[in-house]
Amino acid sequence: MYYYDVYPKVVPADEVSVIRIRPRFDHAAFSTEAKIEVFHAFYDRTSPGYEPEWEIKDGILEVKAKFESEQEHSIQVVQSFENGKVKKLDFRVFSLYPDWYALRPFKGDIHLHSFKSDGLEEGRYIAARYREAGFDFLALTDHRLYEPSIEVMEYWKEINPDFKLFPGEEVHSPDNPVHIVNFGGKGSVNAIYREDEEKYRREVAEIIEAMPDKIEGRDYFTVAASEWVFNHIKEKEGLAVFCHPYWSVAAGNYVSEWNNDEILKRRKFDAYEAIGGFASWQYHSNNLQVVRYYEEQAKGNHFPVVGVSDSHGTDAFNFDANRAGRITNESKDADLFNWYYTIVLAEECELPSLIGNIKKNNSLAVCAPAGERPEIFGSFRGVRYGIFLMREYFPQLRSFCAVEGLLMQHHLAGEDVSAALKAFRGKSSAYREMCFKRSN
Repeated sequence: MYYYDVYPKVVPADEVSVIRIRPRFDHAAFSTEAKIEVFHAFYDRTSPGYEPEWEIKDGILEVKAKFESEQEHSIQVVQSFENGKVKKLDFRVFSLYPDWYALRPFKGDIHLHSFKSDGLEEGRYIAARYREAGFDFLALTDHRLYEPSIEVMEYWKEINPDFKLFPGEEVHSPDNPVHIVNFGGKGSVNAIYREDEEKYRREVAEIIEAMPDKIEGRDYFTVAASEWVFNHIKEKEGLAVFCHPYWSVAAGNYVSEWNNDEILKRRKFDAYEAIGGFASWQYHSNNLQVVRYYEEQAKGNHFPVVGVSDSHGTDAFNFDANRAGRITNESKDADLFNWYYTIVLAEECELPSLIGNIKKNNSLAVCAPAGERPEIFGSFRGVRYGIFLMREYFPQLRSFCAVEGLLMQHHLAGEDVSAALKAFRGKSSAYREMCFKRSN
């Protein structure tokens, strides 16, 4: 449990703001018997800090300062006692330029599976577990199936409207090895080729025919079939995600390097899975995906990134020989849930805003396997902000979401917890706005 409320946590850059620091418990209170000094330090100054204006009102420390530039700031509180004891506290705040200050951070996963395809658990239970882990949004993306995501959405939308659930599916068009996620599309793309496979093949052939400067002997079908899927996802107003390009199976990468080159060069997808759901012994796949992303950026080929778990179970998932090629260290790699995810900066946690902001590169791919150091990928600006959010914002948000997630599980098990769920409604949203709301 955290000892202090700090609000707001995020302030506009180059403006004067008032930060309020409220002790939550008596043992954290600011002493009336100590000499108190307050300093404001930040990374773009050569000086270690300076003294801002401050006062304590009703036990709450109010600090007034100008928060220069877009960066992390430290508010340092030093309490010196007559017996020589010194108590030092360090509180962090982040200042943003106007474009991102208008946005809010949302944690989500848009590639995962239930027992309707090859996962272990039902989708409604998965949603409850994700909420418990502090997620703001989720899309179930079963293999070749769109309907399970709709079923989960319909079940929870009135019970917990603060947790946003969206449509999704993993698309596997015929004879195409590339896996593609349809996030938020208004209808199934798998259903299109199932209804008329002859038309699918004819349209793929037309895409191949329109490609310039083709090289004899190359596999243009895979590239064209992928573009057929990307195009249909976009037609349904979804986000077309190019999935795990460097997933390897026993015989090598499941998609050839030449196919990856062409798909990346032609860039008909909306977002790239820089971080995917790989066990720790498959580290090379994410390593290659991240390096490839930054190389493409350096060449001027810019596209957004997402991080996803590709989770097949939130409690335990053991890779089997058919899926992963070999079984290694099952106990450690039993769970991909909450290891990999996306942070999206958006106006609101609604589909048009999330998709629109991912397309604007306002997203970060997070790699945070249990017990290991987290890593964040995207723009430098985004990563710097993301580090702050993962340390100072999301852990406290999770304390609200965790209660809701547990109550959702009890509800799903048939217990009457409706009153408790209603009592918690809106608390996570209120916390989010408190972290951004200007208090001066």
